[in-house]
Amino acid sequence: MIDLKGIGHVLLRVADQEASKRFYRDVLGFRIAEEDPDHGGVFMTLGDTYHTLDIAQHPSPSDAPHPQRGQMGLVHIAFRVGTYAALREAYSHLLKNGVEILRAVDHLNQRSLYFADPDGNGLEIYYELPGALKLFPNGRGDEDEMLPLSGADDPPPRWLLEDWPAPETTAKIEQLRRGTERASLNL
Repeated sequence: MIDLKGIGHVLLRVADQEASKRFYRDVLGFRIAEEDPDHGGVFMTLGDTYHTLDIAQHPSPSDAPHPQRGQMGLVHIAFRVGTYAALREAYSHLLKNGVEILRAVDHLNQRSLYFADPDGNGLEIYYELPGALKLFPNGRGDEDEMLPLSGADDPPPRWLLEDWPAPETTAKIEQLRRGTERASLNL
């Protein structure tokens, strides 16, 4: 078996490398690790590895098909945030920067925002409950709920302002955390 450690990076061929660089840097917070004009790439990082994203100029973008909903291949790239408060901040930040949020979904174990980059590549920012795999060992079922959106000049939707997860789920998460701590002490 191959011992993979995670996804190293994603390479996107883009219509306008400068516009994509600005979007990923200024809107999503990537940092430029290296620009390599000889090979046509901009290597961008979230700070945990040398590069998470590589963007390269397409040689003839006007002739290239753009991503379309329902096509084969990549649907979206998902970025995880560490707190529900960070998801709230991401929502507001996207709207303030003119990014249209296409949908928001409560997946039971996570809440997600879906949007697109300048080339139409699907992107997601989500917050996942701590211990989600143990909380939902048999899967989440088909209980996704579409969440209402607000406009840039409107107040944030109520679901985004509430304490999430609900107190009973928070109690389960705390039980899992304590059980994990006890189990590690018994090693």
